[in-house]
Amino acid sequence: MRPSELRGILTYTSKFRDQIFVLSIDSEVIADSNFRNLILDISVLRSLSINIVVVHGASQQIRALGEQMRIQPSDADGMGVTDDATLSLALLASNRIAHEFLEAFSETDLRAAVTNAIVAHPTGILGGKDYLMTGRVERLDVGYLKSLLSMGVIPVLPPLGFDGEGRAYRVNSDGVALEVAQALRASKLMFIGTSNGVVHAGSLAAQFSILEAEDFIKKNRETTAGDVISKLEHGLQACRNGVHRAHIIDGRREEALLNEIFSSEGIGTMIYANEYEAIRKAKKRMSAPSCG
Repeated sequence: MRPSELRGILTYTSKFRDQIFVLSIDSEVIADSNFRNLILDISVLRSLSINIVVVHGASQQIRALGEQMRIQPSDADGMGVTDDATLSLALLASNRIAHEFLEAFSETDLRAAVTNAIVAHPTGILGGKDYLMTGRVERLDVGYLKSLLSMGVIPVLPPLGFDGEGRAYRVNSDGVALEVAQALRASKLMFIGTSNGVVHAGSLAAQFSILEAEDFIKKNRETTAGDVISKLEHGLQACRNGVHRAHIIDGRREEALLNEIFSSEGIGTMIYANEYEAIRKAKKRMSAPSCG
């Protein structure tokens, strides 16, 4: 973002002040060299009095730890079966990632807290398959999260849930981000991964209404990457349930977060819940090459 473009931010500051943005950050982005730049972007948002909640993934780190420890994970993304060995990998990976976030936020003088705000129960048996230590979000400790936000603290939620007896379960980060955004009535749910939005026929779809997103998923589920479909589906559900906007961006691109929020056209794909504001031109444009 060029210095001359900073003036454009002023048109958004009053609109977003005291709003809640939920950032769902994929594990690949945390491992990327641009991670520290993303933290700086978050610092900019906090300086504008925007409340931030971070939900992170851990699949890449789980796979890497599995290779180091010669353990084959039964599932890495929290959607399949989680056996005891994989849960142990998930706990270790989440602890390491938590340290990375706290270290990075400290460098920018931001306060954060890794939370156990997700109350989960086991997924159980589906289609004759026991999902073991894979969990589903039962509820969130919304009061706890709001208390942290009121003190200027960034809640960091790992892809783990806990039951009333302290047992941990592996949960999917996209699903957690959706639950958090809905419960906190967030203004934005931002999926920060390795896909710069939804690309169809060589062009980037800059925005979708709810109906357009539903139609795209129906027609293109088999030809679109699974992680993009997951984020599109979760973003669609968020917009159906009170979240104003959902975004899909590539977090490995420098300044991607700020450009998506503070430019009129954005750089990724946005799903919007209403028509009363035209944030960007409703047209497709060619996707830019990803960095990192």
